[in-house]
Amino acid sequence: PPPSGAISLWSAAATPAAFATNDPSSVELGMRFRSDVAGTVTGVRFFKGATTTGTHTGTLWSVSGTRLATATFTNETKSGWQQVTFSTPVSIAANTVYVVSYHTNVGNYAYTSAYFASKGVDNTPLHGPASGAVSGGNGVYRYATSSVFPTSTFNANNYWVDVVFAPR
Repeated sequence: PPPSGAISLWSAAATPAAFATNDPSSVELGMRFRSDVAGTVTGVRFFKGATTTGTHTGTLWSVSGTRLATATFTNETKSGWQQVTFSTPVSIAANTVYVVSYHTNVGNYAYTSAYFASKGVDNTPLHGPASGAVSGGNGVYRYATSSVFPTSTFNANNYWVDVVFAPR
């Protein structure tokens, strides 16, 4: 669970439609989000299927692609929600879009096809908007051997990446 006082978009019980793709490529997977209030992002969560092995890094980005924080996941369980905490929390502004992502070297990531096509996800004050509500769509990815800003979208897929946020 998120640290005391922190919230995320998805509950611990939320799960993807598919726990793993047949895509073994190195890829950065993420989502765009915003908060109604200012606060701090303390970390990143992602849903891991049993075949999503290897090293994973979580990153917070500005919507323009500036890396604001990154951390490497440790002590991962075989599957389920994984969480990493940044060494320094990052202050974010209210009503501003940010991107949260994780990088996997082995692919096989969890996803739900077309999740963001007609709806978003809300856990007030956090919002993961539907693809039509944010420039460039939601559910973002980019193939690369190391962590890079994810800018592509495909079918408004949800890659089950989440933010850990502490409101002010």
